Amino acid sequence: MKVITILLIGGLLTSCNTQEKNTEKTSPQQDDTKKPSSMNCYRYESEKDTITLKVIHVGKDITGTLVYSLKEKDKNKGTIQGRMKGDILIADYTFLSEGIQSTRQIAFKLTDNFFIEGYGESYTNNEKVYFTNTDSLTFNGSMKLAEIACL
Repeated sequence: MKVITILLIGGLLTSCNTQEKNTEKTSPQQDDTKKPSSMNCYRYESEKDTITLKVIHVGKDITGTLVYSLKEKDKNKGTIQGRMKGDILIADYTFLSEGIQSTRQIAFKLTDNFFIEGYGESYTNNEKVYFTNTDSLTFNGSMKLAEIACL
C-alpha cells in the first residue's frame, strides 16, 4: 500500500514537471511571434517655431504624428507612415492645412538623439509630393528635433 502511494505521488510530480517544461518551451515561441513596438517623441522649439514628431515603431514599420507650427505659415498637423532606411526615416505625411488634406513625402535623419529634416528636389504625382531621389537629400541642422519624453 505504501509502495503504491509513493508511486502515485512520484507519477504526479513527474507529470507536473513535464507540463512546466512544455510550457517553458512554448512561451518563447509565442513571444517571438509578437512584434515589439516602441514610441519616441521629438521636438524643436524656438521663440517663433515649433515642430513635434511622435514615431511609433511596429516591427520595421513606423507610424506617428507630425505637427508644424511655423511663424508666418499655416499650422499643419497629420500622420506619418513609413520606414527607416538606415538612419533616415522616409515616410508619407498626410496632413490638414487650411482645411485641405494633402500628402507629401518627408525625410528625417537620426543623428545621436536628434531628428534633422531633409530637403531635396521633388515632383507631384496623383496630388502627392515625392522626393525625386531620397539618396541626394540635404540635411541641415538648423532645426534639430531633440528627443523628449512622450506625453
